[in-house]
Amino acid sequence: MRLQPIAGAMAASAALAASAAIPPAYLAHLPPAQVAPGGVEYLTGGKNPAEADAVKRAAQDYPLELVFVERDGAAKRELDDNPVVIRDAAGKVVLAGRTDGPYFLARLPAGRYTVTTHWDSWTFTKPVTIDAGDRARVVFAWKKPPQAQQETG
Repeated sequence: MRLQPIAGAMAASAALAASAAIPPAYLAHLPPAQVAPGGVEYLTGGKNPAEADAVKRAAQDYPLELVFVERDGAAKRELDDNPVVIRDAAGKVVLAGRTDGPYFLARLPAGRYTVTTHWDSWTFTKPVTIDAGDRARVVFAWKKPPQAQQETG
């Protein structure tokens, strides 16, 4: 009888469709994506290890990844609550937001951009080029100045 191979194929197809409907476990820890007034989708987070892992995995789906850290000697501290302003090549603001963790992902089209951010008393501006189908990763790393040594006399 020819129904047995068809029934097996239908069962395998149903199982495959059901498994595709189950989202990966890391998505449970992913903060919600937001949309800037200009229409650019972005995601920010990573304050705890599970969320950081989820955002790192989601980064593959976003053309731009920004990371914010402060270095104090060999120690590294991840930063949050940084302002982020992204301008296109014409100088138009395409995204303005704040970080809610050390990671900030943006779904930008291919092009040239300038990213500006601020931490403590430092402001950094970095150029970024996103090529079609590629990703750009920019790390903003502030180096904490050594404590001034007090003179003894």
